[in-house]
Amino acid sequence: LESKYTVIFHNYGLDLETVQKIYDKQKPAPPTIRNAPPVAGNILWSRQLLRRIEQPMKKFKSNKNIMTTKESKKIIRTYNKVARALIEYETLWHHAWCKSIEAAKSGLQATLIIRHPRSGMLFVNFDREILQLIREAKFLQRMGIDVP
Repeated sequence: LESKYTVIFHNYGLDLETVQKIYDKQKPAPPTIRNAPPVAGNILWSRQLLRRIEQPMKKFKSNKNIMTTKESKKIIRTYNKVARALIEYETLWHHAWCKSIEAAKSGLQATLIIRHPRSGMLFVNFDREILQLIREAKFLQRMGIDVP
């Protein structure tokens, strides 16, 4: 049975390398689910990759015989490296989104209806980015992420 665990753990190491290649290749423009706002979609993508590598590692941690071999130490280092990169990716997107909220606050202070100086017609003065931020906030709250 131990030999089977070793083979499965080796295959897990190959899967880790695959996830790392996917991350490196798709990091600039990750595939997102339909109708997901950009920031929430990117965070969701990184969480799915993290879940893909976390679930098997939780199972392997309970088997001490596998975790002590020389090859397993390499796989564990790869796991830590990939997991750290995915968590940093999520954190960077979240912090950038929080900064964009501060920039959009000025749009909330503007008057909603304005009169054109020459023609005298009324126009709606509404920043569309506010709607995008509201969608992002709703989506991020559903994912359990703190929204300022």
